[in-house]
Amino acid sequence: MKRSTLSLLLVISLSLFQISCMQQEKKQDPYKEGDIVTWKINDHLILKAEVGQRREHVVTRTPRGEAEFYRPQYERYIGQFPIDYQPIGFDKISELESRDMPISKTSGGGYEFNLMLNGSWVQASDRAVESNDTLDHPDQVKVVVNNYSLGGSTKQSFEDYSMLELDADSSETNNGVTCYRFKGEHDNQRRCFGESINPLVSGFSYYIPKSKDYPVTAQSRESIYSGIKINWYADRKNLGQAQAIDAAIWRLLETWNISPME
Repeated sequence: MKRSTLSLLLVISLSLFQISCMQQEKKQDPYKEGDIVTWKINDHLILKAEVGQRREHVVTRTPRGEAEFYRPQYERYIGQFPIDYQPIGFDKISELESRDMPISKTSGGGYEFNLMLNGSWVQASDRAVESNDTLDHPDQVKVVVNNYSLGGSTKQSFEDYSMLELDADSSETNNGVTCYRFKGEHDNQRRCFGESINPLVSGFSYYIPKSKDYPVTAQSRESIYSGIKINWYADRKNLGQAQAIDAAIWRLLETWNISPME
């Protein structure tokens, strides 16, 4: 009886080990550098790109949380590239193909890629963009693209809402970006609006927090591509390159987009 019980426990243990190994195998990034991916955000924006350097997974959850929430097969990470990267382009597909193609399933994090500035390079990680330590290097910029259907533009929102809490007389403009201090006592916190070089885009805005330890989050919400929202995360030391970062993001999206729809 004892021998049967031990044998049964051994079989169960081996089965659990095999299942664990299979699950671990499924948790691998399904793409490798050089693969071609096609991901649809909406009918007007379908990204087809050669993926770049893959990122390393950083474990921040319990084993149960990892098993439930880490789904690399649904992560839409294109790769990491220098800011002057020139991707290969692909032919546009037809409008019918654009409409018939299903929206790509995501893990909820949007469509992502990184840019590297100043000739620097680092191994990218998948640290959450919402965390204060998301950047793997001060010269890294993390970019997240999502569908956006509420209309309006970045400039309109900034003028209609953000300016209500800002001191208009405190404006300072550098490198195409105008920053304002908040009304009242807010130390050195500022909110800024930058004009986009892309004529189809109104611009981008970002908030500069009091602490220099936190990355700066910039955002664009535009009607181009039937409405998209872009967030990018950068070290404040590189904010002098904000216009160049914005321009590189829109240039890459335009090259990667294979939808013919305006």
